[in-house]
Amino acid sequence: MLKSLSKVFLLVPGLCLAEIEGAMPIGIEAVTGYRSESIHRGFHLADEVFDYQLETGFALNNDWSVNFGAWYATGTGSGNDFAEVSGFVDLRYDSENYSAGWLLGYRDFSGSRFKDGWETGPFFTWHVNEDWDLNLEWLYDEGAEAYYGKAELEWSAALNDKSFITITGELSMVDDYYDRNGWNDAAARFSYTYLIASNVSLTPFIGASLGLDGNADDYFYSGIWFEVTF
Repeated sequence: MLKSLSKVFLLVPGLCLAEIEGAMPIGIEAVTGYRSESIHRGFHLADEVFDYQLETGFALNNDWSVNFGAWYATGTGSGNDFAEVSGFVDLRYDSENYSAGWLLGYRDFSGSRFKDGWETGPFFTWHVNEDWDLNLEWLYDEGAEAYYGKAELEWSAALNDKSFITITGELSMVDDYYDRNGWNDAAARFSYTYLIASNVSLTPFIGASLGLDGNADDYFYSGIWFEVTF
């Protein structure tokens, strides 16, 4: 029912492109958004963050495609000097029942404990049925010199021909990732998407990250995304 153009924004903290339905199989998606807190892999990056993102993809044949994306995020809270400039490329295979591929990305952080560096690794999505997806990823983070993996279950349902809701729940694991090991966090997000036009949508959302590692804290956040597909 609600299958998106791409699940490729695995690098982005809580990003929306995997949830917002575009009307075009290949094109350009532009997103701007605001969130009360930016939570990345169970870590707090900054308060009051705006981000701007672009994604495009090219079909190689009926099954294979190459996707590209870039984004910029900046904190706007008092005394907040956080900023991130990042990008990715991935190669993916799509079938009726599953999608799989390999991702390569780079992150450049300012005002954050996170270190700049490359990320790479495989991702896999099992399309359980029209409403349910199971998303898996396992990435090596060069900046952290460590591995990060997660399993995410996503459910979407249309409310009418103009709107739908999406609920995700995930568990993440890490291996010596910024002083964390083993189970990292349990996260969830609820979003509501309204199609203003066939290629324009608005998505408010709320989310939470509950720390499972002894060094992890709990976070709750909210925000909104505005997306245009060209």
